[in-house]
Amino acid sequence: MPYPLPARCRKIDAEGSLVCPSLWEPHIHGCGGFSTDNASTESLKGMAGFLAARGIGAFLPTTVADEGYLTSLGEALAGLDENGGVRSRIPGLHVEGPFVSPSRRGGIPERLAQPYSPAHLERLVAAARECIRVMTFAPELSGAMDLTARLRAKDIVPSLGHSEAKLADLRPYDGLSPLCVTHLFNCMSGVSHKEPGLAHWALLDRGVYTELICDGTHVHDAAIHLALRVRPWERIILSSDAFAPAGMDGEPAAGLTLYGAPIASRGGGVYYADSGTLVGSRFLVPHGISRLVSEFKVPVERAVAMASLNPARLLGFERKGALLPGYDADVAVFTKDFSRCEFLAWQGKPVFEERGVQVHSRAQEA
Repeated sequence: MPYPLPARCRKIDAEGSLVCPSLWEPHIHGCGGFSTDNASTESLKGMAGFLAARGIGAFLPTTVADEGYLTSLGEALAGLDENGGVRSRIPGLHVEGPFVSPSRRGGIPERLAQPYSPAHLERLVAAARECIRVMTFAPELSGAMDLTARLRAKDIVPSLGHSEAKLADLRPYDGLSPLCVTHLFNCMSGVSHKEPGLAHWALLDRGVYTELICDGTHVHDAAIHLALRVRPWERIILSSDAFAPAGMDGEPAAGLTLYGAPIASRGGGVYYADSGTLVGSRFLVPHGISRLVSEFKVPVERAVAMASLNPARLLGFERKGALLPGYDADVAVFTKDFSRCEFLAWQGKPVFEERGVQVHSRAQEA
């Protein structure tokens, strides 16, 4: 016998579809033509709407440690409605740098790879109106443990990345929680039988969370297999590192730039046009879930948890990321191959409904 629907409750016919928690994008520089560069309130709303139509409820706008960009993002966040609207879907910002290794800066502009300074950290936090939630830094830099302590005191999750760290540099981070590693394998010292680096340490540490990009461009499939076999699935966080062209059909418009430099797209990647440096992805998290399930044979519930429960846990949200009694009603309805979102609710409120989705009220049930 079906449960009676409470007053004002809605019933969605999801037969033939897959119902799961709303997904998270913990590392995203842009999508749908919108960018975190010099972001405005309207561009954040645009990102939120574009992501909602793809089953993504929460996201952390990600940028480099340019005080101008951070000021724009801080002001943009301040302009959002706090009462259950878009602002509730943005737990904060993810900032890459500036305290990173110049040799592993990847797409971070050279001027923004700098030694650690407590005063510089305070300027960045103030510019972002204290909205930074994750900061990526290189643990081998002088003062890194002081930086770690200051981040934790400010409720900012330390994330290790863009780094040349050796194993000895990482020993102080053994057992530290919460702690993340930014885009495992990318822009970091690697796996070696003689000179193990950050990627090697991250594979072996059972407590650290590790972002993993599964777009088929950032990380070779053999390395993804390695991570899936070695790492606890509860500590893998699926991320996209997506940029403005992500999620859009066809080739992006000419003239797109990133941090003032021209970019070009090839396949699933976004590159600096002049140097060919890979800077981001054209795919979003649902694409990664689809690949994990279809190509890597990860059980669908685990693949979804990597993009919902795990990022929620890293960021300290105990009532999000799963469909369980007492949890927030953050619900997504997907086609079974994750190619299309049909419905998305955040904290019980619909934020996206595909045209034609069957939604019934209690009165219709009667």
